[in-house]
Amino acid sequence: MYTRLSILVVVFLAIGTVDSKHKHHQKGNEPDFVKNLTNSQRSSFFGIVKNPGISFQQKDDKLVKWAEDNNLSEQYAEFSKNMTIHKEEVSKNISGVIDRLAAAKVEVDKVNADLSLTKIQRDEKIDELKKTYPQEIPTLFYIGGLFEHPRRNETKGSEGKGGRRKHQ
Repeated sequence: MYTRLSILVVVFLAIGTVDSKHKHHQKGNEPDFVKNLTNSQRSSFFGIVKNPGISFQQKDDKLVKWAEDNNLSEQYAEFSKNMTIHKEEVSKNISGVIDRLAAAKVEVDKVNADLSLTKIQRDEKIDELKKTYPQEIPTLFYIGGLFEHPRRNETKGSEGKGGRRKHQ
């Protein structure tokens, strides 16, 4: 039960993070081949990219066609390949965090169970654990927050972290 919940939380965090990083297409956050395009080319590119009403396959097909029409096939192919590699790396990293999450929880539980510690000492020990578990410790605290404040999490409205809408 906790393993499944942990996996879901980590996946949602990753998706939210990736999504929020690509929400604002300012010149510094967009693909290199898009930076020097005309406003019309940029508009048509982002019109395809941001269209939530088409499948991912349709989006890819339209982007390949857009790249052909704008003589950017090589640049788009390179960008697409790099995005695929990036997504695979993110997935691999998420899997690694999930694999280490239980061990990190055991260590945090040990620290929290030590009643001889002051809050300062406990915080120092948790900070020390972050050196071994840099993604896992914050993830555990995030998950803990979901259980500590369940009502607050239910009333966040249609958008939570990362601007993601809840699916109904």
